[in-house]
Amino acid sequence: MNHRYVSFFLFCLPLFLKAEYSWERSSAEPLVWDGVDAMYNYDFDNAITLLDSARHIDEFHPVIPFVLIAAKWLKAQTQDGYDASYNMINTEVGSTIPIYKQLIENNPDDSEMVLYLGSTYGIRARTALASKDWLDVLYFGYQGLKHIRKAQSMDDKLMDVYMPIGLMEYFACLSPAPVQWGAKLVGLSTDCKLGLQHLEIAARESHYSWIEASNVLTYVYLHIERDYLKAAEVISPLVNQFPGHPFFFFLKGELLAKTGNWDELELMIPKLEAFAVSGPFLQQNECQLKLAYIRALKALHHQDYAAIIEKCSWMLNNYHMEFDWLKGFTHLLRGKSYDMLGKRDLAVKDYKE
Repeated sequence: MNHRYVSFFLFCLPLFLKAEYSWERSSAEPLVWDGVDAMYNYDFDNAITLLDSARHIDEFHPVIPFVLIAAKWLKAQTQDGYDASYNMINTEVGSTIPIYKQLIENNPDDSEMVLYLGSTYGIRARTALASKDWLDVLYFGYQGLKHIRKAQSMDDKLMDVYMPIGLMEYFACLSPAPVQWGAKLVGLSTDCKLGLQHLEIAARESHYSWIEASNVLTYVYLHIERDYLKAAEVISPLVNQFPGHPFFFFLKGELLAKTGNWDELELMIPKLEAFAVSGPFLQQNECQLKLAYIRALKALHHQDYAAIIEKCSWMLNNYHMEFDWLKGFTHLLRGKSYDMLGKRDLAVKDYKE
């Protein structure tokens, strides 16, 4: 072979190697996606088994340790409760961070490994947030951001970085002034539009994180931005691809109620009712609360304020969800109903809550 061609090949070889991502080079990739698919269809035992099998095939696949934490966390949350799931995450993160550090030491140019080390710190920050442990939120959040930014600087074509970056940016933009000041100190944008743009890039172009980016965007467009057309665009692929995921269906059901698509919603009701009586207690409870909220929205359409008050009161008396956002919507809806019935004192109590 001509020596010029050999020299050219040797020069380009590192570029070709750098362009290879885990999903292009790993023989375990089909099993990884089977595990991801099982996890998002709420088949957690199968997801963990598949991901463990994938790890035995390719122990250097960068996404597997992180997704295993997510699958084990969701399983613990639905079966054992929120506190048990936080303890599980803290333990798993403690054992997974050294794995990523060793992988990075052996593969210092692999941007995916750096990204998922950052994401592992990030999922630990989430448990700190749920526990309102603000020092740990700051520490683990900063560690996550530092590594995710590093992954982005290593490879600006790695679209999966845009999900955690966009999420942190949008969260920061909605936060009180002290959080925004802290975000700016570590170089994180607090521009809501930029956060949304980055989440949209992840939803359109990333390989792995498009699912979570679409999930986050659905909540944002449905509850904060009130852009129902965009909410429909991002929730529909999730419902179609993951028919076993209850909460994707309830997001779409809520969207249909808020946009007055009652005929389509009526076709979904049997599926929502089936979810509401399936799975462990906490999963059932969340489904039942969301089904009651959708029915309260339908009662609002019919101006049946007594029915709204009844459903909302039931929700508040049986509320076991991890976060209180739906409780806030419930108080607001019941307060409006009391106002329409001329019961201003009761309405004010709900508004204050």
